[in-house]
This record gives sequence, structure tokens and C-alpha cells, in this order.
Amino acid sequence: MFGLKIRNLGICLLLIPFLEACDAPEYLTPYQKLALVQPVEVFNTSQLLSVSNDDYNGNTYGLITASTLESWRSNWAANHPSGISGRLIIFQINGGALAGSYIRPEEGVRVYGITATSTDYTFFGQTRFNGLVDTETIVPEGANIDAFLKRFGVNPTTDLIVLAQDVPTDGNLMLTLRSWYTLYYWGVEKTHLAVLNGAASTKITASQLTGGSIYTIPTSSGAGTLGSLYRDHTILQATLADVFNAVQGITSPTFTNSTPAPAGGSFIMDARSSTEYDGTGSTVGPSNLTCADTPSCYTPFEGHVKGAKNLPFANFINANKEFLPKTDLANLLSSNGYTSGQTIIAYCRTNVRSSITGFATLAILGYPTRFYDGSWVEWGSLAYDTGATWSNLSAVSPWRTDRGTVSESITYNVGKGGIDASNISSLGGYFTPDRNFAKGTNDIIDQDKKYLSGSASSGGGGGGGGGGGGGGNPCGG
Repeated sequence: MFGLKIRNLGICLLLIPFLEACDAPEYLTPYQKLALVQPVEVFNTSQLLSVSNDDYNGNTYGLITASTLESWRSNWAANHPSGISGRLIIFQINGGALAGSYIRPEEGVRVYGITATSTDYTFFGQTRFNGLVDTETIVPEGANIDAFLKRFGVNPTTDLIVLAQDVPTDGNLMLTLRSWYTLYYWGVEKTHLAVLNGAASTKITASQLTGGSIYTIPTSSGAGTLGSLYRDHTILQATLADVFNAVQGITSPTFTNSTPAPAGGSFIMDARSSTEYDGTGSTVGPSNLTCADTPSCYTPFEGHVKGAKNLPFANFINANKEFLPKTDLANLLSSNGYTSGQTIIAYCRTNVRSSITGFATLAILGYPTRFYDGSWVEWGSLAYDTGATWSNLSAVSPWRTDRGTVSESITYNVGKGGIDASNISSLGGYFTPDRNFAKGTNDIIDQDKKYLSGSASSGGGGGGGGGGGGGGNPCGG
């Protein structure tokens, strides 16, 4: 009985009295009782990849073209993809103010304009505690995503969600792909997620999409929840410990709940600029800090994760902020050393720029891909000062990244204004001293798994704050 997977909600609701008769604990919510019948399915990386058609016009999820979207928009009832029983929900995304020209809604089609400056929901990123440190721009807690779905009346089990940049900018594309990553991480099926190749405003101007001056007024009508998906895609996020294992080839991890180095090897992909990669640049530290002699603190050191290949996000797109043809993307990866079977770990400063590169490898090329959400703003902060002036960690902490075993091109930022004796209090406040020797950095993943199973009301965590920098800034994300 309890091994069955019954997806029809009506049938499951009828089973609740039966479950109670079988001594299901009274304190369980209806969804928790349903979990006894419909367990959450945990996916691995190979199950989450998606291979695009060579001709993007042939895609109905992943990367889609304006012609495909217009055929849906103009007659959703007749032209919607098979397997989609709900509505078409289009989000037109801008890091600042929306341009004012929107894809026109029709029967069964909702179009919403959303920005990174909205204050009534947390969607693009959140500061969260991973067991060692508060890190900015992590995928938001489940409660925040459910609030987002409710605000716009999205049912992720039936609707097709299309994400489109408002006007063509690097920042808007980053936020669009960050949105895709967020929803995919939280269990939305790949067939229910699509990204427009190019900007809505550009396609409207070219008469490839029908536009107008209004969009749908937000309504909670028809909203669904993450709890109705029964899907766990949290493997998409590579934790700090996971990256340690991958870099050092550790197949029997000692860090609690971390994943071992992939059997097929790892390909670590750095989407930052060449100066950030080679250690000659200066990386602004966590946005929740201010230093005494500069508006923002720098990370203690520069460089890159050991073995990482520098593939700036701009190499994946053209001047119109559209992805290059699939064959060009495949050649880009192979010419930089990627071989079949390797698992890609994408990162930048806060996994905003790398949402572009990771989308290309995972949803277009179909290569196993994980995203290091902490990225360099976390990695470059886990350091020890031999001069004992500003140290963030103990000299013998297992989490030090300023070691040749896990980092290359190490260049300390002392003297650049962001790391010196005047900033001890600020930097010390970023870290919890008694977690120098944390057993793992999977607190976020563990919290999110509990939320998906219905055993927790929110992700919790030490940070729990709002957006956290990076955002749509191509130099900072």
C-alpha cells in the first residue's frame, strides 16, 4: 500500500481517512499524510539534464524561440504542448524598471512583469546559512517560492512557465536564467519550464511576438505549491563541501551529507572575467558587510578554484543576448577540455553569471551540471592571515580555501582597502567563530529537503534575509 505512487490529488485525499485509521500520526498535515502514499522522488544529475534540438524552433521546453512562443500565445488551446493541461504563464523579467512593452495576454495566457526590486516576495536570491557561513544569493527558501507561486497564481504541476528577459541586457538575461535555476531546483519538471531565446522587447519590435502596453494583474487564482510536485532536484546545487570533494577527487567524503567526486570526473567552469580568474582583479565581498575605509569589503583573496576553466558567460551568447547555436556551444566546451561523462560545476561570484553558462551546458547541451551557489564570494572569503590581523578562519580549519590543494592564482587583497586591521569587526561578524570546524555545509540542502517532504514549514537558517547582492550586475554576480 505505502509503496504506491498515486498522483491524482482527489484519490489521495480520499485516502487520508484510511491513513488516519492506520494510525498515521494526528499531528501530520494533509500533505505529510499524502507523503506516506506519494513519497518525494529524489533525482540525480543524469536525470535532470535536457538535450535541445539542434534547431531551437523544435523545442517546447528549455530554450524556445519567439515563433514557438507566439504560436502558443495566439492560440493556446489549440497549440499548447502535449502534457500541459494548465495555462501559459509568461514572466517578463527586468533588473530595474520594466520597459513598458509586454507580450500580449490571451485566453489561457498570463503575462507578468517582475523586477529584482520587488519587495513583496523573495525570488531571485536570499542570504542563507549553510552550516559554516552566511552566504548571499543562495536559492531562496521553499516558503518564499510558494509565496511567489501564490502571488502570481502559478500551478507548477499543470502550467507551462516561460521566462523572458524584458530588454536585452546581460543583467536581465542573468536574472532570467537565475529564475529558471530557482524553479528547476525546487522541483518544477523540465517540461514545464522554458526560456525565450532573446528579449521580449526585441522580438516584439521585430514583429515575432505580439506586444501591448498591459500585462496581467497578479492573482492567486489557481496557484499550486511545491508540495504538490513530489520532486527533489536539490542535487543541482553543489555545496561548499561538494566542491571540496570534486576538486580533490574525494570519493569517500568525511564532510557530513556531502556528495563524492563524480565517477566520471569534474569539469569546473568559471564564468567570471579573466582578471577575476587570474587573481589580478578585486572581488567585492558579501553585500551585507561594510568596511571602515571602503563602501564594500573585498574577499580576502583572489584567484580561482583549482583546475577550473575560465569560460566567461559572454562566450555563450551573441550581441542580442541570445544563445549561440548548439554546435557552437558544444565546440566551446570541447575546445576547453570538456569530455563526455564529466559533471560540470558552474560558478562565478554569486552564481548569477554562471546561471547563463550552466543553463547552456545543462538545458541545451545536456551535460550533467551542478551550480556552486556560494561561488567566489564564499570561496574567496574562507582564508587565514598568517599575520593574525584579519583572519576569518583558524589556521587549521578544514574549510580554508586559500591553500594550493583547492585554489590557484592565490592573491591576497591586503592593502586594497577592504582587508586590513580596521575591518576586523566587520569580517568577524560575517563568520560564526564556533563553526570553524563545522562537520558539513549542507544545512541549506537539508532544510530544503525537509520542506519538500512536508516536515518543515520553511528553510530557516541563520541568514534568512533578502536578496543579497550580485543581482543583475554582470560585474558582481
